[in-house]
Amino acid sequence: MSRLVTIRLGNDLRALLRLMSTCVQSLRDRSTTDAASERDLAQLDGAIDSAFHIARDLIAMDGPRSGLAAVADVNELILQLEGVLTRMLGGQIHMSVRLEAVDGMVEAETVQLEWVLLNLAANSRDAMPDGGLFEIRTASVKRRSDGAPYIRVTVTDSGPGMPEDVRDRAFEPFLSTREGRTGFGLTSVALIIRRFRGWIDIESDTSGTSVHIHLPALSAAKR
Repeated sequence: MSRLVTIRLGNDLRALLRLMSTCVQSLRDRSTTDAASERDLAQLDGAIDSAFHIARDLIAMDGPRSGLAAVADVNELILQLEGVLTRMLGGQIHMSVRLEAVDGMVEAETVQLEWVLLNLAANSRDAMPDGGLFEIRTASVKRRSDGAPYIRVTVTDSGPGMPEDVRDRAFEPFLSTREGRTGFGLTSVALIIRRFRGWIDIESDTSGTSVHIHLPALSAAKR
């Protein structure tokens, strides 16, 4: 399968899955569901999450072979996702976007960073069933050890936070606090970020959770 066909199929599948996810949330918002209906919706959510994995892997397994690194503008990507994220979060969650990185260019694949942000947003939504605040912000920072430039993307929610034992194991495979979910979401997020030579930190207490993603900033010479 050619690279262009793979990307087209993967992107089409992701677009359909976004629509499905939005429709599921809309059904929850517009009607009072009984226990059986809620179980059906939860299973559909789980199936959508699994399909997102398949779409991501479909694109990743036929990655660029030319030797040229993929380039993504994190600030621009967040702006493009703002509408999708608003619908995904639902009417009870207020979203804030603060793009403070001077230059959001990183050496990474846009499609996989998009999946990371959608996954984190879904986790935040599930942590705030009664509504709350969700924020994405970017910043230009330097690594303490050597002063290397990085772009930090922080996703924050005002949910109840993670217990310490859950936070310490957050990136372990199969760990899930939600019934009907596979538990691979944060594991996949961590693997993607590590692939792009970055790392993730989590801060969490009773006032909410912040996930900090650090990605090497792309130098002008590599563009």
